[in-house]
Amino acid sequence: MKPIASRDNPAFKALHRLVTNAAERRRRGLSLIEGAHLVASAFAAGLVPEALAIRRGAEGGDEVAALAARLPASAVLVLAENLFDALSNLETPAGVLAAVPTPPGRPVPRDASLVLLLEDVQDPGNVGTLLRSAAAAGAGHVLLAPTCAFAWSPKVLRAGQGAHFALNIVEGADLAAFLAAWRGASVALAGGGATDLWDLDLRGPVAFLVGNEGAGLTPAVLAAATHRARIPMPGGTESLNAGVAGSLALFECVRQRRSGGEF
Repeated sequence: MKPIASRDNPAFKALHRLVTNAAERRRRGLSLIEGAHLVASAFAAGLVPEALAIRRGAEGGDEVAALAARLPASAVLVLAENLFDALSNLETPAGVLAAVPTPPGRPVPRDASLVLLLEDVQDPGNVGTLLRSAAAAGAGHVLLAPTCAFAWSPKVLRAGQGAHFALNIVEGADLAAFLAAWRGASVALAGGGATDLWDLDLRGPVAFLVGNEGAGLTPAVLAAATHRARIPMPGGTESLNAGVAGSLALFECVRQRRSGGEF
């Protein structure tokens, strides 16, 4: 382990640039994850951190020590408390963070079982929630239009709680082009949809579309979907949070498939 106490240390400065500069993260193809759970999830997905930073005093903990033991000593940095806290995005720093390679998105099969498509979802918390729900529901793939919040930003990673490492995340996707080649049903979640979500047969390959928090889906993407579905709201609420709406749709699919004996 390499102790660091100065802000002028090159390794600290490189980590600080990753924290403060999204363009730097994209350029280097690295993402910053904080907390032992996320770091362990990255290792489980086969991602080897380029650097592991530990807050001084936390290196003796069993969980953190086990993570550090998986890397060469030269890649493990023990930072003074004030330096680690300058990198942390948490009110109470977790004690360990890592710079890991950002996995590239892979092509999505035209008949994948369950896919989530996001268009112009701006709130990092919503994107992270939707990724977490997609992973929990067994959706292997999530496509994000170029106008969505960056999936690998620290706030989205924190909201996703490790879901990123269970998904094929494709950013900058042309959603209309994907839908044109899609062989399954595509369901656009829209308040003005003509069909209740519960009335659709979701047991075959399905792609759900979730749009912007305020404006919803664009006309082009709506037109490319095979169904426009609404979520019944007898309580009179005008709309649902994008993360909640997408999660409900994913788990309605799970419910139908379980009722049909698929798992």
